[in-house]
Amino acid sequence: MLQIQNASDSSFVINSIYVTCADVQTIAQASVYYLMELTSLGSQNSLYFIPHTVVANNGRYTKMSFTVLTPNLPAYPNQGFIKFYDDTGKYDTYPMGFYTYKIFQTTSPVSGPGNPSDLLEEGMAYVRDYAGNMEEVTPDFNEYTPTTEQFIYP
Repeated sequence: MLQIQNASDSSFVINSIYVTCADVQTIAQASVYYLMELTSLGSQNSLYFIPHTVVANNGRYTKMSFTVLTPNLPAYPNQGFIKFYDDTGKYDTYPMGFYTYKIFQTTSPVSGPGNPSDLLEEGMAYVRDYAGNMEEVTPDFNEYTPTTEQFIYP
């Protein structure tokens, strides 16, 4: 599962992910662009972008880097600059939480829905807030109280 950190109100964050999509790509490394698709499981909205830095390590893995911006900066997805904040600075469009990701191969640096035949890799990602909180449930939450009698009904 990929871990992606969101930017705060005052500073951007550079995220790097490690994937193995070079194992199945058919376009030469010198000519390929990787199109990333992140789809929120909560809102079903998708972000498309081309990572700004790609480093292939002899086919073992490919390191892709992109920058998550603050709400007041414009996004440039074709250059690897994205943001999870919508136009009003809120998270309704791209909320924190679970996302699916897909990586496509393409010969042009244009972001948008990828061609299914060019799909290289897919999986899950978790987008967390800038403070690093990755918990969905607070630490003080307990499913039950061990000292209280619990009744189970069929």
